[in-house]
Amino acid sequence: MKKPKRSTLIRKLDRIFSEYIRKRDTNHKGQVECISCQKTFQYKEVDAGHFISRKYLRTRWDEKNVHGQCRRCNRFAYGEQYLYSINLDRKLGDGTAEKLLMKSRQIIKLDSYDLQQLIEKFKDKLNNLCE
Repeated sequence: MKKPKRSTLIRKLDRIFSEYIRKRDTNHKGQVECISCQKTFQYKEVDAGHFISRKYLRTRWDEKNVHGQCRRCNRFAYGEQYLYSINLDRKLGDGTAEKLLMKSRQIIKLDSYDLQQLIEKFKDKLNNLCE
């Protein structure tokens, strides 16, 4: 059997992780409050917005770094990073944004095995949300 490419695993992990984050942040009415502007949207109308850019692998799949975010804030307003940081600290405690910034600067190397483990981890978490 052919081993999947690293890029294929990353895309798969991103897709599963995004779905997990959006469902994690959904209330009983199927709505998500944007971490930045705090407006409410339907689950399918939001992104899994990253506080620290996805290019930093150390925080790319960190649940504290990623929250439901409306498409306007995430895609067209550059993530509204300032508002994101304020609301992130409110939600998870003072200093969370700073800790994530420091964490993002740490180097990490993930091989195919590590990526597959993360895929399984977030598949399980997603399945537990749906139960």
